[in-house]
Amino acid sequence: MKTLAFLIVIFASLASEIMAKPFRIATYNLNWGNRRGDQVLDAISKAKPDLVCFQESTQQSERFLQDKLAEDFPHFASVGHQGRYAAERFSFASKLPLSDVRFIPPSAGLFGFCTANIVVGDVPVQIINVHLTPVVLKRGDRVAAAMLALSDAEAKHEVEIAAISTVLDPTRPSIVLGDFNSISTFVAPRTLTNMGLVDSFAAVTTDADAKPTWTWPTRPLPISLRIDYIFHTKHFSTIASSIVQREGSDHSLVVSELSLRPTDG
Repeated sequence: MKTLAFLIVIFASLASEIMAKPFRIATYNLNWGNRRGDQVLDAISKAKPDLVCFQESTQQSERFLQDKLAEDFPHFASVGHQGRYAAERFSFASKLPLSDVRFIPPSAGLFGFCTANIVVGDVPVQIINVHLTPVVLKRGDRVAAAMLALSDAEAKHEVEIAAISTVLDPTRPSIVLGDFNSISTFVAPRTLTNMGLVDSFAAVTTDADAKPTWTWPTRPLPISLRIDYIFHTKHFSTIASSIVQREGSDHSLVVSELSLRPTDG
């Protein structure tokens, strides 16, 4: 009996270590017109993620990424809508197997969102990759025009985040990430926070909203905002989070290192 009890304790300890092993996840809006594949690869190399969720991938960039990342990220999947918009596609590059990759068409806006499942340690995790309605700007717009465009997108974001909320199950380990085209006090990030999800970058960063993930050349000065997020349920804790900026995309890569909290019992 003592031997059996000892083995149970050892097994429980090993299982706890597996669950506690950090998991690195990143979101990256590539910008569909980005031709700097070298910069994309460099950002991923710097971030060292286990899973990257892309927005605005194209069939061309997907072929490039799948080929170049195959050794380190053997699991690759891409989905999109009806080919109506160049920026509509999503991709996953993962070191862990992906399952149930599914595209949900837009209920408002342009792009919809997609979901997938992975297993971290021995725990199933729901991933929701989002790209909310973009803020329509013209190059050279003044700051006032840009802020008005942000406000106009709110009505569509409210419908979009409601659709995402119907798929999201906050009682199970889940991560919602991507390009929200929205500042942290607006409806989409606020809705997830109200559901009990944690803004990963803000959880470990002082004055997080002063650290932009997106820049656009407005006049007289460029506008820079934090609009790319990694939200997670309270099944996780954020160990670290950072922004990796490279040329080619108007967005930066955001990466978080997460740890699954031990479960009761």
